[in-house]
Amino acid sequence: MTGGKSQKLVFLLLAAIVVLVARIWYVDLSAAPQAQGASGTAYAPHIVLGPGAASLGAPAAIASANPVGGGPSGTPSSTTPYYGEMDTTASVFQRVATTAVPEFMREELLVRDITNGVDLADVDQNVRWPTASLTKLMTATLVLDHFSMDTRITITPQMMAVDPEEGHLVVNGTYSVYDLLHVMLMPSSNVAAEAFADYYGRTQFLQEMNARAKAWGMRDTYFDDPSGLSSANESTAHDLAILATHVYQSYPTILQFTDTPDIVIANYANGVKTDVRSINDFAGTPGFIGGKTGFIPEAKDNLLSLFRYDGNPVLIIVLGAGDTAERFSDTTNLLDWVKMDYK
Repeated sequence: MTGGKSQKLVFLLLAAIVVLVARIWYVDLSAAPQAQGASGTAYAPHIVLGPGAASLGAPAAIASANPVGGGPSGTPSSTTPYYGEMDTTASVFQRVATTAVPEFMREELLVRDITNGVDLADVDQNVRWPTASLTKLMTATLVLDHFSMDTRITITPQMMAVDPEEGHLVVNGTYSVYDLLHVMLMPSSNVAAEAFADYYGRTQFLQEMNARAKAWGMRDTYFDDPSGLSSANESTAHDLAILATHVYQSYPTILQFTDTPDIVIANYANGVKTDVRSINDFAGTPGFIGGKTGFIPEAKDNLLSLFRYDGNPVLIIVLGAGDTAERFSDTTNLLDWVKMDYK
């Protein structure tokens, strides 16, 4: 065999070996099992992006790993929980210090400059959570759109049945919408909320609540009743901020009523007058614009508050506080942080 033929044969043998090895390697890889979750189904890698990552040029495949969409209560509609300050360059406030955001053991919190819609801080603002009586803010918007303040509504046994321990209204008592709205927003009467829905037509009222939420872009929100008693009433801090912004811009009467410390209401059926006091510690205090408290066992303590700071509104939402005192102290600490870091 000549030298040229020998070299050619060796080359062909080496090429054949390379092809064989490559095929074996490919088969092994394609047969290997994918990484699996507890259910045995394959999962994609969990990718956490900082705020604004998609807008900064993150690949579409990575951005899609952070889907938007609601899950059941307590589950995120975004896989990007973020604790701390946000990009606030577009805020009406100017950052003058870099103090750390107070940390609390809460399910969600949000601090927003609602003038420009800029978040100053948030924790898991896209996690669905029971709204409790924060629901009544949406209820109030429909009342203002569909009722006259001097309309009188008589409380029926069916209305009273939602909360037999009601302390301000009585069965067969007749009250003006003006007074009922105060009772719903100040001591957070569930009976007053139910009275509005029943008088209007409960099914239609709830349909309009949910239709309004959808129209306003509150896509992780659902209302199951007008009071918030049901834990099926769910939203997120992000969606509640949308609601608060609409209330601030278009329904200032709601904020005026929630800033009222006390009022006297009248039962037109018998002439009896009743003192009503707010359960919101901030009502009537300097700088407070308005807001709403909320509590059911499943939600723990919720609080949505609007404050006037340096001439501009600041929204603070705390969801899932441990008790009534903590929701107010958490909100106070967050407002103090804003005043320390922003001018």
